[in-house]
Amino acid sequence: MSQQNPDRSVELSRRDEGWVVTARWHPGTRSGGINGPDEVVIRIPDDAAPEVRERGITSAVLHRVGRHVDEMVAEFHHLPSVGAYQLMVDRYIEGRLAELAQARGATAAGFESDLLAVFEDLAGRGHADPLGALATATGRTRNALDGLLDVARQGDDQEQRLA
Repeated sequence: MSQQNPDRSVELSRRDEGWVVTARWHPGTRSGGINGPDEVVIRIPDDAAPEVRERGITSAVLHRVGRHVDEMVAEFHHLPSVGAYQLMVDRYIEGRLAELAQARGATAAGFESDLLAVFEDLAGRGHADPLGALATATGRTRNALDGLLDVARQGDDQEQRLA
């Protein structure tokens, strides 16, 4: 777990409902900031229940992996209480998106702008990974969110040209 020896790989693992997720940071790839692992492995251990083996690694497992990776990143970088922090961020994002939707009448049009406003708010507050936080809170992939944020940015650009 220690970052004292930059020539050694660091490996952290978590167990959850019959599977194990392991994150590895390889030497020479660390930056000065908070970075994620170089490698993430999800496996079903030998002692897993037969129904877990039959089910395999599902999309539900993949969804939960993000929380564990967040925890391991925080542990690797010696950050405090990531579980509580991530829960606080998730609740903030959900609440802020609900407020913005209510303010515009909860119509579908404008959701992208709401996401962009929350993304910019998180970035402005110095959140290490605003896109990842949005992905975790909304259950969307980073790529899907990138697309939605691009739509919002293009809409903002058009509004500024018309003004």
